[in-house]
Amino acid sequence: MTDQPTIDAPKDGTKEASLVKALNDKGKTLKQLSDLLSWQPHTVRAALTRLRKRGYIIDRTKKTETSAARFKLRGDKT
Repeated sequence: MTDQPTIDAPKDGTKEASLVKALNDKGKTLKQLSDLLSWQPHTVRAALTRLRKRGYIIDRTKKTETSAARFKLRGDKT
């Protein structure tokens, strides 16, 4: 047995799985994630919160004058 919690991966083919895949790349902005998933921005933020509660570590780069904030998975597990 290990002390590390396990993370239930999203089911293949779901929008949540698409979200995790998108966050594994270079990261995406909220608008890019919203467009990719055909979700409203508040729905994307809620999905990110659910992933965090399940143990995913999601980094957010700060917004600058020339670019929007980006979200990226640090890793699959805590």
